[in-house]
Order: sequence, then structure tokens, then C-alpha cells
Amino acid sequence: MDVQTSATVSMGMCPIPSSWSATMPRLLLLHHLLLISLVSDMEDAHHWPMVERRGTHLWASGRPFIIHGFNTYWLMSFAADQATRPRVTAVIAEAAEAGLNVCRTWAFNDGGHRALQTAPFHYDEEVFQALDFVISEARRHNMRLILSLCNNWEDYGGKAQYVRWGKEAGLDLTSEEDFFSDTTIKSYYKAFVQAVVTRINTITNEACKDDPTILA
Repeated sequence: MDVQTSATVSMGMCPIPSSWSATMPRLLLLHHLLLISLVSDMEDAHHWPMVERRGTHLWASGRPFIIHGFNTYWLMSFAADQATRPRVTAVIAEAAEAGLNVCRTWAFNDGGHRALQTAPFHYDEEVFQALDFVISEARRHNMRLILSLCNNWEDYGGKAQYVRWGKEAGLDLTSEEDFFSDTTIKSYYKAFVQAVVTRINTITNEACKDDPTILA
């Protein structure tokens, strides 16, 4: 069969002549379309969508979001020390490489060593910047975060520290369970939550409440 009069072959719905000279423009067109598609995919990957609830399911990017999670409470604490900060990046990267996509970690430390909340309504900016780093590293490795904001136990302060602060302020409190009922103590906690969710990340320049990195 003569090359110039050869039959065409089909690629999808587009007939492609077997003649090299006739095919070149089409191949260039397909090449450009492929590049456009790749750029579009890169933009979609760069866009970090919120995980949303639909009924009893979680969704992201138009498909179900399945949690493969782990718990590493110490990320913010380690990020607050330059000597241990690289371990934060390492553990997030290793988890992402293993196929995990959600990390539960502490976004609180009340009144103790490297405290985020040093007293009611007072916060350590250096430790807050450590939390900024944790969030930015999670985002860089496509890792969602569940940020815990208080502890039922005394580790890292928790409700016991809130009650101690209340007693120091002269409140008549009888047990740690007053954390859940005393109006003043609740105002301490609500102020802290407000400080975290409205925090503008010094690295990503995004408020926590608007950052899709934070799952919950």
C-alpha cells in the first residue's frame, strides 16, 4: 500500500493518517493537549480541597475520603525546639510514604514546659509558630490533621490546669469536672479555641479555620 494513500487509523474519535507528514500536525496537537491536561492535573493537585461531610461520609475532590490515620501527640512540642524540629518533618514524610493521610496531634499545651497557653488569654508566639510549622509540613506532604485542643488528663495541662487557673483567680471550684460547667473556666477555654481557629499561619498565611489541611 502506497504511504501517501494508506488507510487511516483511529485514536479515540480522531482518525490519524498513517502518513508521517500528515500525522505531524495532529501529533503536535495531541502533545499540546497532553501538556494542558498535565498542567490542569498539577493545578488540581496544588488545590488542597476541604474534606466535607455528606450524610455519614467524608468527601474530598468529588470522591469519598477514607481515613488512614495515626496519632503523634508531640509534633508541636518537638517543632518548638530547633534541635528536634527535623523529627517532625521526618515522621510526617515517613507516614505519608506509608500511605497514611491523617495525623491526630496536640494543638495545646497549658501552663507547662513550652506551653502554648501560658495563662488564660495569654499565648506563647514561639510555640504558636511551632504549630504553624507542623501544619505547613503536613500540608507539604498531603497529610490532614486532627488538632486536639484540650486533654481530659493532666498531661500537657488539660482541664486540670484550667481549674487551677480558676482557683488562682479566686473561683470556688471543687473538682476538675468544673471545667465543663463553670462559666469563667469555659470562657478561658473558648478564648483559647478562638485563638487557635483564627490563627494566621506565619508560613502559609492562612487562618486555621480556612486551612483544608485541618480535618477536624
